[in-house]
Amino acid sequence: MTQIPGLARLGGKKEVNRSHSPTVTDDDDSRSDTPPPPLPYPHSGQNALHPSEADSCTVSWLCEQAAQRYYQQCGLLPRLSLQKEGALLSPQDQLLAVLHTNEEVLAEVCSWDLPPLPERYKKACQSLAVDENKRVSRLCGVQDRGSSVSVCGLGLAASSLGPLLRALKLQASLTKLRISGNRMSDDLLPELIATTLTMPRLQLLDISANCITGDGLEKAVNALKGQSAPAFPCLEELDLSMNPLGDGVSESLSCLLSCCPVLAKLSLQACGLTARFLQQHRLLLAGALTGTGHLKAVCLSHNPLGSTGFELVLKTLPLHCLTHVDLSAVRRGPADYPALEHLAKVLSQDECSLTHLSLAANGLTDSSVATLARCLSSCPTLVSLNLSGNPSVTSAGLHNILASVREARRPLTLLNLKGCQVSGPWESEDLDSLSELVQDIRLCSQALNKLDRQTLKQSWDRTQSHGHFLDRNSKCLLSATST
Repeated sequence: MTQIPGLARLGGKKEVNRSHSPTVTDDDDSRSDTPPPPLPYPHSGQNALHPSEADSCTVSWLCEQAAQRYYQQCGLLPRLSLQKEGALLSPQDQLLAVLHTNEEVLAEVCSWDLPPLPERYKKACQSLAVDENKRVSRLCGVQDRGSSVSVCGLGLAASSLGPLLRALKLQASLTKLRISGNRMSDDLLPELIATTLTMPRLQLLDISANCITGDGLEKAVNALKGQSAPAFPCLEELDLSMNPLGDGVSESLSCLLSCCPVLAKLSLQACGLTARFLQQHRLLLAGALTGTGHLKAVCLSHNPLGSTGFELVLKTLPLHCLTHVDLSAVRRGPADYPALEHLAKVLSQDECSLTHLSLAANGLTDSSVATLARCLSSCPTLVSLNLSGNPSVTSAGLHNILASVREARRPLTLLNLKGCQVSGPWESEDLDSLSELVQDIRLCSQALNKLDRQTLKQSWDRTQSHGHFLDRNSKCLLSATST
């Protein structure tokens, strides 16, 4: 039971006014420390009670009025009881018999009225005076009482998402919420924060591609400041990708990350981030990324970070605990190349724990791949390497990688070279040991002719009887060992 202090002021015999009212929190009992929003009541002359009406009103009526007004404001319908000086007021008590002018009473939330999700969504639409979305109604029916809710790719505007977020409040069993591919925009982000605060078990939040800007994120995160406990105690995965956040988001992002003590995966793909994103408040962001100690995967792909931003990312990320890093397509232009020399130094450090690295579509060449390959022997944890979409990488680059893996005596589980100009003739040493050095190798190039593919298949079948070989459309080759 949640106890909420508040006021119920009674006028004289001509009318009953309630200019101050009980305030109830929009969180569940476990989060009762969150400051509750005020509850509006009609002022003098607005829905005022006349003497005959006041004589018949009971404590139960006052509880219902408080609950309905709270629902109109916050989208949650509480079941209330009232106390006066520590004594519980009976619902049947006449108001004028137990309360006097300007007398204060205490409201308690006994429980919350939580009908099935489709019914809550319908009531929320009525409360906000918007039309029901039939697709959302069907999704609410299918996903009611489940641990996951997904409304992805519907292109819903903020006016259509508002009722859904209101209906989802206090959905305590929810662990995954996916709302990607809609038009939430900045205006609805505070409502999303208020909703997710009532989901103590939430583990995954995907709000990618929702037209959210850095200013919107900053305003929403400001509401989280001053919390005595982490706002998202169980959140493990946060996806903010494909939102135009911009470079000024580092401080608000740091604040948000500090509210997620067990966050393990962060996605910021295509958010319009450049090197300036890390030139301001970089140390603050680095502290937030390192502070949890649980972060394992970060995606910053398709942001024009450039070579300067690439180097700053490596200085900022906690590579001693990260296992997955995606820095695909981060160069600013044709003449801009990632600083692989710095990356090679980082990978060679003993505390580096990277297992999966993606550098796709970064304009890499055989020379840059050779720089990267030289550190593979000193990076025992790296087992997956994605270099796809780098057309200047040829068979020479593949040879350098295989030579380093052979020297390290630790096979790669995945080597992705799709979109690279890898073709024959093949080194005999590479062919004979290919299946031992790479468990899954992916090649796709028009330069890979029929004879090249046949030679690879013969070698693979000879050395890997339990593997798989796929040759499709004379262009694509996928070769993998059986799991």
